[in-house]
Amino acid sequence: MIKFRNIPSAEVEDFIGRLDDKISYINSEFGIELKTYGNILRIAINAIQYDTIENLVDRVKINKELEKSLDNAGGYTIDFLGENNPKNELLEFLDFLKSNLLKQEILLKHLNQTDKRTIAFFDNNDIDFAGKHIKNRKVEIRPFSDLKKLHLENITLVFHSFNGQKDFDLLYNLDIEIILVVYKQEKNLYYKYLDNRKKLIEQEIKSHDRLSLCGIEYIETRDYSVDVSSTINGIVSRLDNLGNRAYEGYRNECDILLNDSEEKLVYKVITNLAELYLESNDTIFTERGELNKTYKIKVGDRLRIYPKEELAENLYQVAVETEPEIFGKVEEHSVYWKQLINEMRLKYRDELLYQKLKEKGLRILPNTLATYGKGYRKFPMFNNDLRAIFKLYYSESSDMEIDSMIKPIFKSKTTYNSTMIVLGRGIKQEIRLFLKENKIGEILQKRNFNVTTLKNFVDDYMPLHIVNSIEVFSENIETLDESTLQLIEI
Repeated sequence: MIKFRNIPSAEVEDFIGRLDDKISYINSEFGIELKTYGNILRIAINAIQYDTIENLVDRVKINKELEKSLDNAGGYTIDFLGENNPKNELLEFLDFLKSNLLKQEILLKHLNQTDKRTIAFFDNNDIDFAGKHIKNRKVEIRPFSDLKKLHLENITLVFHSFNGQKDFDLLYNLDIEIILVVYKQEKNLYYKYLDNRKKLIEQEIKSHDRLSLCGIEYIETRDYSVDVSSTINGIVSRLDNLGNRAYEGYRNECDILLNDSEEKLVYKVITNLAELYLESNDTIFTERGELNKTYKIKVGDRLRIYPKEELAENLYQVAVETEPEIFGKVEEHSVYWKQLINEMRLKYRDELLYQKLKEKGLRILPNTLATYGKGYRKFPMFNNDLRAIFKLYYSESSDMEIDSMIKPIFKSKTTYNSTMIVLGRGIKQEIRLFLKENKIGEILQKRNFNVTTLKNFVDDYMPLHIVNSIEVFSENIETLDESTLQLIEI
């Protein structure tokens, strides 16, 4: 049984409506589809922490999807849009949310006052925050990844987001009380999927065979439509099409939607031990072993950095051993694009190859191109780079033919990235478990870590840093050297 705890949100509805109108204007006038704006909006209305919204503001400011698309559409600048500028509207909406964390307020109030035995599910980024603010002993706080493992009986489940078909299928089939603490647009989204389910049932009820058997004609009583934001509907449709692995990754850390954007927000962090370049959503650990994100770092914080480079190959080997057939195809596609780039190196001098690929849309610098096809990197850094390589190698093929060839490789790249994210998320939780309770988890056991070896690993690769300064890295990410790019990318 689904119940709703409505969030009074007339202002939110107005903001989303205006944003929809301006995104629709951009699409109708210039043929531009702003995918990252939908991602950011999705995360914003899921958010229950101020820091999350503040990070999205920084993301929107560096995001150049609109500007680049306008330039490609005819050399237009963003000033040309006047009052139809969706970027300004999105920033105004985020500023409103920073001052009005309505979802946080209603959610915490409900969970602290309920007298029912309850499990509340949270994004991994919000687990520690929830633990500090929910004091009701009847409420158990869990990550989304635990949902399928739990024995659900005589208990109420609480969620603070609704994300489309996969969520609907799960919740609709649970025979317990479920409470959704959501905005009106999310509630409408649920009713859209409920209406779709009713239509499927009605198709059966209205069938000729049924009429022949019972002789009673079914008369449809519904005559309404559900108002759902076009921007939210667009991103939810993309979520519906995600593979289960990628979708599970999103449900546990919804900010991985920002990995689809080719704009990376990088922070320069200077500590007592090193000068670090960390991506905004990189995971770090507090001195006490709690999970945190780069964008939440403050001067004076004592923290440990998640050792991406040292764990990446270990994680990949876990994936290969667990699903050899899937990763056999990933390996095949990884070898394929490297073969193409290396064949073109024999055909063109380095400078000419770089120039020709640049004309096809290559984004990276010559030094980074020199590393493509030579080792650790499974796939090019950007999708545009992969497309440029195919366009040059198969220069006589049409764009449609190129898209057909490259689609399965994009799929393998997504499989690789999402798998590394899922395994990375698991191992972060296991490092957290070790730092807080000195216990070894399943993934680390598979890689032959015990308490002694993991303690030595932490001492060697996760020393305690004290933050002296943190600032947004103002230069383009493409200007970073290859070793720094590798640390950000893994």
